[in-house]
Amino acid sequence: MVEITRHVHSIDGLEHPFPGVRIVPYLVEEGPNDLTLIDTCFVAELPKLEAYINNAGYSMKEIKRIIISHVHVDHTQAANEIKKRSGGRAKIYSHWADAGYLAHDPHYRGAPTHQTIQNMLQRYGVTTEDVVKKFGSMESEAIIVDEQLKDGDLVESLQVIHTPGHTPGHIALYSKKHRIIFGADFLFKSVLGVDGLFIPSDVAIDPTTAAISARRISQIKFDKLLLAHQDSPILENGQQAVEKAAFAALK
Repeated sequence: MVEITRHVHSIDGLEHPFPGVRIVPYLVEEGPNDLTLIDTCFVAELPKLEAYINNAGYSMKEIKRIIISHVHVDHTQAANEIKKRSGGRAKIYSHWADAGYLAHDPHYRGAPTHQTIQNMLQRYGVTTEDVVKKFGSMESEAIIVDEQLKDGDLVESLQVIHTPGHTPGHIALYSKKHRIIFGADFLFKSVLGVDGLFIPSDVAIDPTTAAISARRISQIKFDKLLLAHQDSPILENGQQAVEKAAFAALK
């Protein structure tokens, strides 16, 4: 676990089926024994996540909130188990537009398609058998959202920003106090063979809308940009970096 700033940590080192890609959840301390977890991971990676939290002097029972940025399995699969390990204390939050998909009512049929995933794995020399052996199922069980969110809502200190495009209900979170955007997948940074910030078009339901969402984020005053898939966080001049990426995507 890396302390980004006081009371904000990234949970690094959690693996992903695509080579060179990681999934990075974030932990925000709202008060004593009061943690918010932003996104989860694959269940197979959960022991690493729990070890990070314990090594930082916290416990799973201190997680009071699990905010899910969007429906994709790499962000959601461990949510129910983390809630269980919290003693059932953790409430699960997501944008209302993805809440039904999380509950499998209806099942999500958006990008990435099964064929897209197969093509990407093949590109990197990974077989489905390799993935199943390491990660188990690539599906997520139904997740019941306790609190459905909308644009502008506050979850303790974090403001919800609806950033559709990657999925219909994708959200980013803004910490005004720390001048941080927790961006999840509205942009990727220097993964999948692409340098710098970019819209992950192959895995977005609507790349044009995703670019507009990035443009919106670029209008917020922030310094640090923390993404779910990145080579490293942007800790200075994040607003300008997003503005540049959004402009390039909308050209």
